[in-house]
Amino acid sequence: MNKKDLQRYKKLIEDERLRVGERVDMKEIQGMAASQSGNQSYSNHMADIGSDAIEQEQAFLHASQGTDYLMALEDALRRIDKGTYGVCEECSEKIPPRRLEAFLAARLCVKCQSKLERLQRS
Repeated sequence: MNKKDLQRYKKLIEDERLRVGERVDMKEIQGMAASQSGNQSYSNHMADIGSDAIEQEQAFLHASQGTDYLMALEDALRRIDKGTYGVCEECSEKIPPRRLEAFLAARLCVKCQSKLERLQRS
């Protein structure tokens, strides 16, 4: 991958990182707000308590998934700096640009990713 392409992907990744970071912060804030409002609630009705718990759990799940994606984006930026971005970590073949544009943090080519997913399902 040439230097111009790497700079373009780096910019895309940095923009995505900012976008996801803002969403994760909002989910964490919403989760904390739900938690605090649940603690201040005077209702002892089981349905209310259950609804609050589900909302809080969903907020934490979304924040966790966002955090995982942020870490994958950070790893992609490190690979750009090392010169290994766009190269499959399994077979060392180039990852097609369409795959990288669809998933900026891709570490594997489509063939190797498919193989990994089949193994995980077995």
